[in-house]
Amino acid sequence: MLVNDVGGQGDVTCMATIPNDMEVEAHFFAKEDGIIAGIALAETIFNEVDPSLKVECSQKDGDYVHKGLKFGKVHGQAHKIVRAERVVLNFMQWMGGITTQTKVFMHQQA
Repeated sequence: MLVNDVGGQGDVTCMATIPNDMEVEAHFFAKEDGIIAGIALAETIFNEVDPSLKVECSQKDGDYVHKGLKFGKVHGQAHKIVRAERVVLNFMQWMGGITTQTKVFMHQQA
């Protein structure tokens, strides 16, 4: 999945505009109200790209979050974070959407 997303070389725009050794902190924000899912997978993906990336989350899978809530962060080299972030976001949005809809359906059946 990572190789397909960035071609194994990294993000071209990032490589052209950001120094290779630049350290940054990126934050996870909820785009809408819903249930968080995929945190463990996100940690695995970031670790696969670079084991030195540090991921911290204030929420856990299954927690309900409100739109705009900052629920986590990742710290490390910008190039490495950018390499992983699109795959992480895709999985977390997909998994969170399924989890949130499942809860809606369960409440409708109750």
